[in-house]
Amino acid sequence: MSVVTFPDAGGDHIKLMEVDGELYPNVGGEEQAKGIRALAEAKARPDDIVLCNYPKSGCHWMWEVINMILQGSATTIPDFKENHMIEFIPPNHMEAIPSPRVLNTHMKFSQLPRETIEKRCKIVLILRNPKDVAVSFYHHHFGIAKLYQYEGKWENYLSLFNNGKVDWGSFYNYVHSWEKTIHDNPTHPIHVLYYEDMKADSAAEVRRLANFMGVSLSDDLIEAIAEKCSFHNMVNDKMGLEDEKWRKVWRDEKPRMYRKGEVGDWKNWFTVAQNEEFDRIYAERMANSKLKFRFTL
Repeated sequence: MSVVTFPDAGGDHIKLMEVDGELYPNVGGEEQAKGIRALAEAKARPDDIVLCNYPKSGCHWMWEVINMILQGSATTIPDFKENHMIEFIPPNHMEAIPSPRVLNTHMKFSQLPRETIEKRCKIVLILRNPKDVAVSFYHHHFGIAKLYQYEGKWENYLSLFNNGKVDWGSFYNYVHSWEKTIHDNPTHPIHVLYYEDMKADSAAEVRRLANFMGVSLSDDLIEAIAEKCSFHNMVNDKMGLEDEKWRKVWRDEKPRMYRKGEVGDWKNWFTVAQNEEFDRIYAERMANSKLKFRFTL
């Protein structure tokens, strides 16, 4: 484990942690690195649901939805998904979570606990268009000032994102790895959900997700969960649940985990030149992919 820094295009640096060649936020130092290395042998349960996505792709949103489906009620979960995130919690904490567990991670399939694969635990994969991901990630890195120590401006940030010099590495490597996983493991239960589809018709996507999970819900409850997990309600209902330690890592000690949740907000940030360069990189990196991202609704 080592602490590493990377400069953006303007010379401002972002601080991360490297463990065995992979990049993470430096949340817990050596103890966190020890936990990450121990994950391969972590115990899984057949009824575990593992929520996977590249950062800033709707993990908080979907964690809430999945838990509401399991509990059969459109009632806010009085907890944060970070407390169920396998990169951040020690093995004994993970073991103490009661079943059915909704675990979450930004890791690739090959990094999951071996038993997750052996026991064919259900996996929900969320995908979001990379332009909105990049904008959201910038605000995340700038906002969590005491963790990343990043003071850069948006116009200089994209070089970090495009080159994968961010926690959990390259967006392109991540989505390609999952595309290959789905191709190579056709019998593993993996449900793919696009952020943009969830925004366009939340109730339809909640229904698809519940069917994948094997849970029967009434139409009224599906609509209620979709509404309860809307961005506006998530912001209001989850506010104030942060502990003091979490609040203190944010700039001005004001958590901003829920920022906008929009599709197409990238248009308010990308210059014409940035967009053209991003489109060039995207076309090159996604040339052989069958994944189709929507950049607007």
